[in-house]
Amino acid sequence: MKKFNLKNYLFNFLVVLFIASFIMPLTPTVAVGSMAIAFTTGTALSFVKNVGFNMAIQVEIWQKVIEEELFKDNEFLRASHKADGSVIDSKIVHIPQSGGSGNVEKNRTTIPANVRKRTDTDIVYVLDEYTTDPALIPNADKHELSYNKVVSVLGEDMDNLKEFVAEETIYSWLTSTAVTGYGATALPSASVLETSGDAAPSTAPASTGNRKKITKTDFQKAKTFLKKQKRWINGRMYAMITPEMEADLFPADDLASITAMNQVSEKERREGVMYTLQGFKIFVRNTVVRLDNAGTIKTPEAVGAATDDDAALFWYEKAVEFAYGTTKAFQDLDDPRYYGDIYSFLVRAGARARRVGYEGICLIKQAKTA
Repeated sequence: MKKFNLKNYLFNFLVVLFIASFIMPLTPTVAVGSMAIAFTTGTALSFVKNVGFNMAIQVEIWQKVIEEELFKDNEFLRASHKADGSVIDSKIVHIPQSGGSGNVEKNRTTIPANVRKRTDTDIVYVLDEYTTDPALIPNADKHELSYNKVVSVLGEDMDNLKEFVAEETIYSWLTSTAVTGYGATALPSASVLETSGDAAPSTAPASTGNRKKITKTDFQKAKTFLKKQKRWINGRMYAMITPEMEADLFPADDLASITAMNQVSEKERREGVMYTLQGFKIFVRNTVVRLDNAGTIKTPEAVGAATDDDAALFWYEKAVEFAYGTTKAFQDLDDPRYYGDIYSFLVRAGARARRVGYEGICLIKQAKTA
């Protein structure tokens, strides 16, 4: 005979409440509703003979949380072309490249005109697979701790996962590894501009010496550069800066800073935009891009060096894309080898500049002082 399992019920309740906290403020009404949902989706299903179905429900809940959390605090991912529908077999994305338009002739005298056939090409990228280390929740912890360790451990793993995916996406927008039939490429050096402000201590990890601050004039320089590339569309231009750059550009006691904040709509604010300047909607992120002394863009995990430079990123929304493939949560309950439950996550995602020449993207890196 089945009995009410208080432990299972509390676990289901905490999972549902955890998900609800990302959607709405936690109130007594929300808590009561979560209790009801936890009973319906978990405890009540424990009376069904197919116990595995109840466990699958919990896995699906975590997979949904991963998908929702991936963009939380990384809203800049939405400021790109969505290529989810172009993923082939959850692995490959093709980006067609136009062969170019034909000639235009004034007062044409030769008839018939030459007929041209446009030859298009494409570029591809492979979705990367991101996996978390399996996390063990010992059986004793589930009974002896005053908080739910499953929710705590998996929540930290998700935070780490989404941060890793976001940093790799930025790097992939600026560089592309070799794929069979396609060579490796990177943002052209001509698309890397330099700051022009007063000297200040360098900010890239492990860097030393002084660098020139970023200025509002530098934003104008980026705007001019993208306009000359014919990749400027009002309302669809974005920039990403570091907290130190934010302090240089928008000091708290400056009226222009207040104006730059007030020009952001409530909708844009919910999407993560902090300021607007020279037509760019600005995100602020703890890390953006680092370049070494030779001007090479460093991978997110690369060790810092004394000569590294931080950079701000500028882009046209449709110049970059992000593809989200599959998500899976794994669990092995009551593993006899480890005397507890084991959990892990998998996310498949990828990103790239949409044009082979990286048009519509530029950097402004910190210039070294003499």
